[in-house]
Amino acid sequence: MTRQTVVAAARRVAEAEGIDGLTIRRVATELGSTPMALYRHVKDKRELVLALLDDVAEGLPAPPEDGEPAERIVAMFASVDAYLADHLWVVDILRQGEYFAPRAGALFVWALDRFAELGLDDAAGAEAYRSMWWFVLGHLSYLPSLEPERRASQADLMVITAERTGTDPARLLRLMHGFDHRRAFEAGLRALVDALTAR
Repeated sequence: MTRQTVVAAARRVAEAEGIDGLTIRRVATELGSTPMALYRHVKDKRELVLALLDDVAEGLPAPPEDGEPAERIVAMFASVDAYLADHLWVVDILRQGEYFAPRAGALFVWALDRFAELGLDDAAGAEAYRSMWWFVLGHLSYLPSLEPERRASQADLMVITAERTGTDPARLLRLMHGFDHRRAFEAGLRALVDALTAR
């Protein structure tokens, strides 16, 4: 057993059971080992979670090298969103605000430099970076609602909404089912960058 195999096992557990299912005991079971054996490689769950986030961050897409700063920022955060959409359990960790991947700190520095090119000082750039992250985390939190069984429930509720507001239900259902969340998300990213840098 190595730290790498422990982190790999923890990632399998998190991917399958979510962050709530991640415990030292559960990872030990995944490895066919004892909890005490894991403590030789990670001192506690906090260290395990940080190692796990760093492992995920290693797969983050590289920032775009060409183009206008605003478009590069939009492209970068759109690609981060698309990557994390395959690892939604990470969102549950990040939105708690306690942890982030040290390896992902490079994205923060990169974004500060791009916002600086758009005229923001470090304080304003850091604020803009946080706003971008909040927008991304909000979108990622929304993605489970796109699952087919949830869409069916939403359609039923939309009919009730139409009845209560005197609106044509077909109109609301058409808007709900015709919604392109990816296009709307990227348009929102552009609007957010424009608004943050216009100040």
